[in-house]
Amino acid sequence: MEPTEPSHCPIPPHPTILLLNSRPWLYDIKVAGLKDVSDDQLLAAVGNHTDVVWLQGCWELGPYGQRHDVQDPGRLQHFKDCLPDFTEDDCIGSPYAIRQYICNPSLGTEEDLAHFRKRLAARGIALMLDFVPNHMARDSAWIEEGLFIKGRTGDTVFGRDPYSGDWTDTAQLNYWSEACRQHMLQQLLDLADRCDGLRVDMAMLCVNEVVERTWGPLLREQGFQRPAEEFWVWALPQLRRRHPDFLLLAECYEYDEILPHGTMLELLKQGFSAAYDKVIYDRLTESHLDKLREHLYQHPRMCTGQLCHFTENHDEDRTAAHFGHRALAATVASLTLPGPRLIMWGQEKGFRERLAVHLRRARPEAPDASLSAPLSGLLGALQKCRGQFQALPVDGDASWRFLAWGWKGNPDGAQTVAVAVVNYTDEEAWANVKLAELLKGATAETLHLTDVLSQEVFERSTAALCGSEGLVVGLKPFQSHMLVCSW
Repeated sequence: MEPTEPSHCPIPPHPTILLLNSRPWLYDIKVAGLKDVSDDQLLAAVGNHTDVVWLQGCWELGPYGQRHDVQDPGRLQHFKDCLPDFTEDDCIGSPYAIRQYICNPSLGTEEDLAHFRKRLAARGIALMLDFVPNHMARDSAWIEEGLFIKGRTGDTVFGRDPYSGDWTDTAQLNYWSEACRQHMLQQLLDLADRCDGLRVDMAMLCVNEVVERTWGPLLREQGFQRPAEEFWVWALPQLRRRHPDFLLLAECYEYDEILPHGTMLELLKQGFSAAYDKVIYDRLTESHLDKLREHLYQHPRMCTGQLCHFTENHDEDRTAAHFGHRALAATVASLTLPGPRLIMWGQEKGFRERLAVHLRRARPEAPDASLSAPLSGLLGALQKCRGQFQALPVDGDASWRFLAWGWKGNPDGAQTVAVAVVNYTDEEAWANVKLAELLKGATAETLHLTDVLSQEVFERSTAALCGSEGLVVGLKPFQSHMLVCSW
């Protein structure tokens, strides 16, 4: 399919974002670059339900990072843990130790990247790329331009956050330097001209209070002062004047000691479209229902569509490995919430083997049919999880074991509702889910509720569903329903 102008693609509310690990993907399908990807290969990667492709790792890397990785004992052990038959050829360097923002030769040229964007847009899919504001590679093309923090011995310091060790393949940018701020603004604007959205790596590290905690004393010794205005507050309006609907997704982790009101809230306040809701992931991991409910039902931004949800990404273990028998329930609970839904290439097949971010391949494995079939149904139903979101009341002695919410909208012209019900506990339970408000206006006497996870169809009287009993649900431990119906 030959793409036509324009290359820009609008992004719908609550989009499904596919994290496509660019170089491992190309290695897997055995092509030399983006221009050689066939239509069939592209369609196989993006599927029928993707709104945004996050093409991870498409920027140029220098030789330093890859050389560093294969000489570091800790990283070598990690690579061998992920890949028992690891060889040095498998190490491709971290996509977050960028030399400069031009297309990685492993993918092709800038023209190839632009053409790939047009091919996606022709299918109604937007392109999202990486922006890494905190640091660059040690052999960055900018290393002599005075943009980086210097240590007391005069050497450029390694990138880091307030709590981790040094990221020894990177150099730390100096956001208390006006030259650095101007330079990074220009990079941001240039990148926004080449895609429809940016996933901003560790976006909270540019917040003044975080820089203060991490680098403040050193920077003051060197004559730098804390800027009066936050970088994002200053920079993002300039981007939006060019691209009003641009998607800016902030990767962030909660720094309660530094930003007690919430790191995620702070980044949304500073102008991001959406931010990682790592709290949901952690609560699902803990299986602590009281804390999970508190976040789900009381967070002030939960219903705004600004919180990005996921059960895996390149920094986490695969969903199937991390959550085990809870994997499908956790995925249903996470991805059916308001906001961007992030899935990772291979997740839809139920893969368990981790694809380390520095490697071109993971340990080979076959798809897990027990997960891939229901996940296919779930991903297809996410387009129906737009419109009006409602938390659903649940009654009964075991109601505390359930999470339930629904969506109501007109995605295909017909009135459609989608209902997610999850038993996120270790015992079978029954309860009554109240649907009267969600089904208000239903014209059919009988509704056919299709569970997209199992493909079972339940025929129920509309009057009964809207009555005092509601929908009677019985679920085994960590089982879920994702029910869809239209009228």
